[in-house]
Amino acid sequence: MGLKKPHLFCVLAIASVAALLPIPVGAAPTVTTVTTGLDSPRGIAFFDGRLVVGEAGHGGSDCFAIPGAPPGFSICIGGTSQISWVNRSNGTHTPLVSGLFSIMAGPEALGVSGLSASDDRLLVQIGFTPREAPPNITLAQTQAGHLISVNPNGTWTSIAPVGTIDFDYTTRFPQPVFGGPVIQGTQEHDANPYGVLATGDGALVADAGSNTLDSVDEDGHVKILIHDLFRADPPTFPSDAVPTCVVRGEKGLLVGELSGRLLKVHGTSFTPIVLKDSAGKSLLTHVTGCTTDRRGNVYFVNMFGPDPVFTQTGPTSSYFMGNVVKYNPESGEGSVLVSGLRFPNMDTVGPDGNLYVTVGSVCGTTPAADGECAGLTGSVVKITLPHAEND
Repeated sequence: MGLKKPHLFCVLAIASVAALLPIPVGAAPTVTTVTTGLDSPRGIAFFDGRLVVGEAGHGGSDCFAIPGAPPGFSICIGGTSQISWVNRSNGTHTPLVSGLFSIMAGPEALGVSGLSASDDRLLVQIGFTPREAPPNITLAQTQAGHLISVNPNGTWTSIAPVGTIDFDYTTRFPQPVFGGPVIQGTQEHDANPYGVLATGDGALVADAGSNTLDSVDEDGHVKILIHDLFRADPPTFPSDAVPTCVVRGEKGLLVGELSGRLLKVHGTSFTPIVLKDSAGKSLLTHVTGCTTDRRGNVYFVNMFGPDPVFTQTGPTSSYFMGNVVKYNPESGEGSVLVSGLRFPNMDTVGPDGNLYVTVGSVCGTTPAADGECAGLTGSVVKITLPHAEND
């Protein structure tokens, strides 16, 4: 249901004119806040010349219990997810589309996730699947798991029920037994379409629940391109692959996963790529976002740090400090671009040649007094990148 079982639900300023000037190659990147007060921001893109952010929201008042949950624990659904314009000059944000599906259990929500802009429309992937929601909650049945197309005036249409199709696909596989032996080839009956990439003839969608990369054509037909049945042995977090983002680099299509795996896609097959630093340590820990710049560099967002889950708690825990990794597919070299970002999620390169990243992605519109979101709201930061003046 979430990002990922055991549910992450339960596991868990302003740009200036000077920033538009080219940054000398080799200069250390700077991080500045663009906007704050967002409600669980995830996807980010530039659409119709402006910055847009997807906010997963905070659920709603339609609540239900799930089998095996602790007493008093419930999942709540509502239309609190939205897509917002962000004014980079003054940091204000206003809704482009509101009233979208959001589901909340514990501290984290699912709603609008990946965004990808084409020439005249914004592709938006809504997370979750209606197969895991009560049939009488209309919002879940009509919006959860849908890939939608949004126009600059805020009107939108549904393209495909990706979350439904992917969930049904997973039912052909035996489910793993949690707490039991690791059996490769098992797959949770689940779907949570998360990352999206607009293409010339439709879209590609990375589903964090079904562990698939999907192709969606203009008529809404969904085709499973690849299925990563990786299971961690010994078990760790997450227990399986959890693809979260897809990007097209100069060397082909890449898929990033919450498990820290990076896949190079060859049509309907893939090859894992291992990215390590100069000390031989893996650079990718828990990938949730990826994008590319005009020079062919790919930027991966690690939402969480490399420390084991639960070894540290609180807002200063290194586990809750993510980073951005820069990867050059041509040379095969990678390095940490920026570290110390709390709950970063997705990224995009702007028309100014700089990188924009959503942070505080499990945090709400006002700072929490304590916990992992203490003093933090959902926000967007800008990271300066070296770029030529005519980029």
